[in-house]
Amino acid sequence: MKTYDIIIIGAGSAGLGNSGVANTIGLNTLLIEKNEEYFGGDCTNFGCVPSKALIHIANQFHAAKKAERFGLSSSGKADMGKILDYIHSKQETIRKTEDAEALREEGIDVVIGEASFESKKVVKVNGEQYTAKIILLCTGSAPRETNIKGMESVTVYTNENVFFDCKTLPENLIVIGGGPIGCELGQAFSRLGSKVTIVNKGARLLNKETEKISHIMQEQFAKEGIAVINNAEVEKFEEGSAVVNMNDNKKQSVSCSAVLLAIGRVIKTEGLGLENAGIELTDKGKLKVNEYLQTTNSNVYAVGDIAGSYMFSHGAEKMVRMLWRNLLVPFFKVKNTTEDLSWVTFTDPQVAHFGLTEKELDEQKVAYHRQDQSFKEDDRAIVQEYTYGHESIWVDDSSNLPKRKLLSASIIAPNAGEIIQELELAKHAGVAIGKINNRVYPYPVQSRINQKTLRGLLQKTYTPFKKKLARFSFNLFH
Repeated sequence: MKTYDIIIIGAGSAGLGNSGVANTIGLNTLLIEKNEEYFGGDCTNFGCVPSKALIHIANQFHAAKKAERFGLSSSGKADMGKILDYIHSKQETIRKTEDAEALREEGIDVVIGEASFESKKVVKVNGEQYTAKIILLCTGSAPRETNIKGMESVTVYTNENVFFDCKTLPENLIVIGGGPIGCELGQAFSRLGSKVTIVNKGARLLNKETEKISHIMQEQFAKEGIAVINNAEVEKFEEGSAVVNMNDNKKQSVSCSAVLLAIGRVIKTEGLGLENAGIELTDKGKLKVNEYLQTTNSNVYAVGDIAGSYMFSHGAEKMVRMLWRNLLVPFFKVKNTTEDLSWVTFTDPQVAHFGLTEKELDEQKVAYHRQDQSFKEDDRAIVQEYTYGHESIWVDDSSNLPKRKLLSASIIAPNAGEIIQELELAKHAGVAIGKINNRVYPYPVQSRINQKTLRGLLQKTYTPFKKKLARFSFNLFH
């Protein structure tokens, strides 16, 4: 039996991050990955990297179409073979820095095979046993599947196979699910030339965002010809169509040549032998994990998607930092919360958010003020045609307005993910909103909207008394 300081199961974002930290500080580290081709996990192979590459290509198609009103002529249709080749080439470029060979060169032991617990501290792979002081589960998640009558008669994609098997552009694509994956990929395929219908079980798209953002997104989708059916489910597939059942019991038949499932994700625990290690699951099949990512086996931690709290690649990075802070300095431990969580949905327009949502602020009885800002009179938005944009910023409710600190923010606009970054940094650095108000932004950068939003709040400091005092000073000295 080989002994290590730390064993990491899974070479996705969480596994790579943890092995990197452990190796950097000189710990004897073993990384176990089931499939040699899947280093980088969901992000590199099935998620962020291929989807953003697809979106990049789709946006070029869209830009060409929009430019036709200025005299450009364009023709032809998307060649999915060439698109997939492009996606795979970018994946290979990224994967070269994180595959088994690269990690071994850095001094990390890597074993390819399926890991299973033999006991609380012993893991078995390919007939060999390994033990360590700490074992980290980083096996990630997989697309949630469903069984709909007649589904065998249509081509079904998830994010795990669409970037490999979709070699012909679907004429009519049904997207089941109105969350980030469904919206991102649905819009991308629409811009490439598919007729897209999103069937959403919820009352609105992107239901973790504000209602205002959901409404704007649906309006933008409608302008592009993307049909959205909310409060609905696909009842069955028959004769090249999907029968959609709505909450009012009305039914609608929608042409369908392929289906993309985007109905959520489930954690990967199959074959791990968790029962042998005393690791328990909840009634819903999730790992029982405490606020420090520790399972019911005190030597085993869950990091990344498998922890079940939030499923983002950068969320795994957040957990990795938190975990190692606690492992190395086990005093006044940091808890795993969503308070500092951020996310971006890479549709066009993008949707970006950081911090607690308004619902979470209310639930935690945090006193706040929300400042909303339309982009209708923003010069950059006017010339680049995104006056539909909207921003909401939540700040604390202290009496000294310029000293107030940021709590959260949400933006829907092109490049929202980039615009919001200065606000998120200001929150982490404890920068008062008065400092942002006093900045001089180059005109007309998109991030000037952040200052405009906060000025809407700070204008309340311009009281009649202050204005009178300013006039008195002017007349006194001039």
